[in-house]
Amino acid sequence: MKNFIFAFSALLMLFFSGCGHTPVRRNTMPMALPPETVSEAAGARRAEEFRKATAALTVRGIALFPHAFIGNFENSAVIRMIKNLGFNRIYCYITSEQELTGELEEFIAAANNAGLPVELVLSQQDFYRAYRGNRLIRWAFIQYPTLKEAVKEAVDFAGSLPEGAKISGITVQFTPSLINGNNVQRSRTHLYSWNEKNYGKGGDNDMLMRQALTQAAEIAAIENLPPLTVAVQDFYHKAAADGKLSCGRIADFAKITPRVAVINSANRPSQLPVNIQSALDSAPGNCKILITVPLSGHSSMAGDRLRRRNWRDFLNSTAYLVKKTASHPACGGVIFSPLAIIEYLRLEK
Repeated sequence: MKNFIFAFSALLMLFFSGCGHTPVRRNTMPMALPPETVSEAAGARRAEEFRKATAALTVRGIALFPHAFIGNFENSAVIRMIKNLGFNRIYCYITSEQELTGELEEFIAAANNAGLPVELVLSQQDFYRAYRGNRLIRWAFIQYPTLKEAVKEAVDFAGSLPEGAKISGITVQFTPSLINGNNVQRSRTHLYSWNEKNYGKGGDNDMLMRQALTQAAEIAAIENLPPLTVAVQDFYHKAAADGKLSCGRIADFAKITPRVAVINSANRPSQLPVNIQSALDSAPGNCKILITVPLSGHSSMAGDRLRRRNWRDFLNSTAYLVKKTASHPACGGVIFSPLAIIEYLRLEK
């Protein structure tokens, strides 16, 4: 009987350890063509318009999600889309350690060969430690890697890449505001919950922001870490500046790394430069702000992503943002997210 229990336990350990991977986040728009497309000449004119609208930016970044194109598009086709729109830096979102693969290595090599640097992006919302069960049986359940552990895996992956397939940096997104009661993936070990009612020094929101800064400092100290960018939501800085949080200002993150990406939560074009202005004005002299613009998947979508009706609407929004921010000494550039939506708009009839 003892032998049976031992064998059964060993099988359980093998089974669960084999399944212990972070799920790939698939709620992002896949690369796809619109039902009706414009002519090739019209598509080329739109690409030229976008290149002109963004020419004043030092960094013209584009976000990619590997699961959206790997296996569906040739690397060369994706690189052509990126070059055609004038982007000069790729931000590749790794939502699971399972995506650190040979296929990703091949894409990085293709991008490097085309003169495009690639950064890996890891987000707090994807990597969390979800403890389940009591201490006696916890070993039998999947324990996903923490954000720091996932970054270490990305660093090891980067170190293993051959010449001609190198990454130029790692961006880590901190999203403590997503650790809240609505997050079904929030484990019982999270003591604090982000809530509009939980502001104030020493409150839950403040404690979560302190934890984010501590994590950022720990990640910055990882051995052999490529150049680090820390990405945060735009309203964190404002909440700290207004005294609702004891930390979370741009200057706090700039102490860890001089490269800070601010994720714009604007839903309307007129809000884009307004939401980012305070962060730009408050950035220390050594800090460069990268403005991240997430695009909504649908023109009627509300929330913290930029809405757009069509290509013209998106182009005008982009030109307005660049006009208002590109000349600011703290502006390091703009990152648009994701490529799938921009390419869809460019080709949509």
